Amino acid sequence: MSNQNPDLRPKNILQALEGMTLSINPAEAKDLTAIIQFKVSGEGGGDYYLTIADRKCAFAVGTAPSPTLTIETPADVWLKIARKETNGAMALMTGKYKGSGKMGLLMKMDKIFSRQATEAELIEKGWL
Repeated sequence: MSNQNPDLRPKNILQALEGMTLSINPAEAKDLTAIIQFKVSGEGGGDYYLTIADRKCAFAVGTAPSPTLTIETPADVWLKIARKETNGAMALMTGKYKGSGKMGLLMKMDKIFSRQATEAELIEKGWL
């Protein structure tokens, strides 16, 4: 039997984006109402969005009618950001992905999504 901790990092872009619902920090999202649209290219690409309201976050597939912020990203870039292998601000500044809309929201995402999902939550999703 192994004593290693399981790898809790997302395995693909869908887990990275849907997993953001598990990592929302209610204290940081207290007065926030926003829709973050993701336009993802590459493996697992597509249109996805997060709706943030009442200190909670919901994930959906598709295009939101009036997003607060739109992020256009290759799947591999956002997956590296989600895994903490790449700094999101640096990736933005070097053109690895683009943002439009309320850029202040983009700059706060590290704090808004700062809660670590638990192993139990990931098991419940079927990701472990």
